[in-house]
Order: sequence, then C-alpha cells, then structure tokens
Amino acid sequence: MKNSIKVLFIIAFLFGCITIGFAQKPEQAGKKEKVEKKIKKEKKELNEDVEEVVKEKKQKKQKKQKKEKVEKKIKKEKKEKSEKVEKEGNSFGKDKYGLEGKAYGQERARQAKLNKEEKTKEFEATLEKGKEKANKAREKVKEVKDNLKAQKSQGRITDKEYNDKLERIEAIEKETDSLEQKIEKGKKLRKS
Repeated sequence: MKNSIKVLFIIAFLFGCITIGFAQKPEQAGKKEKVEKKIKKEKKELNEDVEEVVKEKKQKKQKKQKKEKVEKKIKKEKKEKSEKVEKEGNSFGKDKYGLEGKAYGQERARQAKLNKEEKTKEFEATLEKGKEKANKAREKVKEVKDNLKAQKSQGRITDKEYNDKLERIEAIEKETDSLEQKIEKGKKLRKS
C-alpha cells in the first residue's frame, strides 16, 4: 500500500507539472517574440554605436594624419631654413679662414666695409633709376598736356573729355611728386 500511495502521488505530481507546463506555453511564445524584438533592437543600437565609434576613429585618424603632414611640412621648412642659414648665414666664428685673434677681427672689419660699400652703390643706383623715372614721367606728362590743350583748342574733344583726361594727368603728376619726395628722402639718408 505504501508503494501504491507513492505511485499515485508521483502520477498526480507528474500530471500537475504537465498541465502547468501546457498552461504556460502560450505565454512563453509571446515572451519569446518580445525577447527576440528586444534583442534585435539592442543589436541594431549596438551596430549604430559601433558605426559611430568607427566613424569617430576614422575622423581622429584623418585629423592625426593632417596634423602629422603639417608638422612634417613645418619641420622640413625649418630644416631648409637652417640649412640656408648655414650656407648663406653669417655664422661668424664658425669658419675663421685659419685666422685668429686680431687678424680675424681685421678681416671681418674689411668684409663689413666691402658690404657697406656694395649696399651704398646699390642704393645710389636705385636713386638714379628713380630720378630717371621721375624725369621721364614729367616729360611725358608735359607732352600729353600740350597735346590735350591743342586738341581742345582745335575742337577735337569736348570740355568733359578734356576735364576727365586732365584729372588723370593730375593724378599721374601726384604720383610723380611722391616718387620725387621719396628720392629726396633717400638722398638725405645717404648723406647722414
């Protein structure tokens, strides 16, 4: 009897579990769809986040590459400038041409005087060129004015045309005057 009660009890227990299992199946099916939707949504969000992170990394990489290019360019320019200074620069004292002390100082002074003389000659040449330009401009302006007066007196041009051309000529005269003033300033600088 004890065995039969145990068997009945086990059968009743199994029957109860099975009925509960069947009763819960429809609810689980709905939950499964919800869970799948939730998982898909999370995957989609994760993919978007990953894409954003990838884009940010690409942008950072591009910025870094641009920065490196600019830095390389700057380094290259600095190097070129330093090489230029080494080639053309004064760098007194690096190469003393085998001279020392007083002899080196005298050589440097001689070179400085030669430099000064060259620059003075160049300056005088530019002053002469400026004088020539100013004189030529004055002569041309005088010729044009004379021609303009002759045309007006002959009636070839109207008063309005005459006045317009005269204004242009006066503007050119002002530029010539300013050039002559610069030349005079240059002469004063040369004398001092």
